[in-house]
Amino acid sequence: MRPLLAIALPFFIGSTLIAQTTGPIDAKSMLASLQDIKQKQADSSKSQLLQTITDFTAACSDDGAALNFYVEAVRVTRFVGRDHEDSAFRDWKKDQLDRLKPSAIRTALRYTMLSLQRAAGATDDQIFPDLLGYASDTADILPALDAPAISGKGRGDDQDILREPVSDNIFARWYNIGGQLSALDNWEPVPANIDGIYQKILLPVMRKNRDPRILKYWDNKIITERGRASTETAAFDTDRFNLTRRPALLWSRAEDEVAIGMRDQGVTDMYNLVKAFPAHPDAAKWIAELEGLLAPPAPAPAATGGTAPAASAPAAPAAPPAESGPTPIPGT
Repeated sequence: MRPLLAIALPFFIGSTLIAQTTGPIDAKSMLASLQDIKQKQADSSKSQLLQTITDFTAACSDDGAALNFYVEAVRVTRFVGRDHEDSAFRDWKKDQLDRLKPSAIRTALRYTMLSLQRAAGATDDQIFPDLLGYASDTADILPALDAPAISGKGRGDDQDILREPVSDNIFARWYNIGGQLSALDNWEPVPANIDGIYQKILLPVMRKNRDPRILKYWDNKIITERGRASTETAAFDTDRFNLTRRPALLWSRAEDEVAIGMRDQGVTDMYNLVKAFPAHPDAAKWIAELEGLLAPPAPAPAATGGTAPAASAPAAPAAPPAESGPTPIPGT
């Protein structure tokens, strides 16, 4: 029993001392101190985020800077701490360097940087100009970005960088910012998903601001999907585009004509689509929507209680029409 007593006695004495030296807590003072610690932590986190944005902005300034940034990210995340890390890293560069696509890496970096700006608090309106520029540029070059860097050598280790969420890419792992990027609200996580970028932010901002550039989005989308359908080997794919997909895209375009203030043009385009495609799967929904737009407004409720209605102000002169007569539906 003596060894057990020798072990237990220090623990008992220590517990007694703790119990004797612990007095009443000062909750008010502790809470004030915790608030101060929270503020310092928030300030430090914001400062680190802003520095990360600065690093990423510099890295996507040109293809060479982007490639160097990617190679360093690979070195740190894959080789540091490994056995023979220097020689293993040299072997990787010898095998991969001419397979990498600097323009694709730069595009992924650019979108990661925009995502970081969103994480730093940028609103839809604030980020709209840069995000629209990114979407326009990337849509034009995306097919080339997906091609191998050198024909016959296959694609490099960066081949999926535009198709994976920014929160999971190699830069997020290197800077340990995956948690911040995965928690973004109303944000498209994948750099190559241009439609997602438009649907989540760009189109809503354009509708709110009555921006006519929204129609260019639909025109480009129709052209792109028509080209994709024309390359398919099955005639069914082309027919499905012409009879189903294209009318649906034109309907969405007409809806946005109404949304940005071109009501007469939009209603006319809707009516022409219903007439041209009465067997379309969405025809019943289209007709109901069009009827809602054409129906006269409900009359105001009659005054009750015997009180004479207040005299109304004289009607303002009618504003001149905001648009010329209807134009044909694009692509018809």
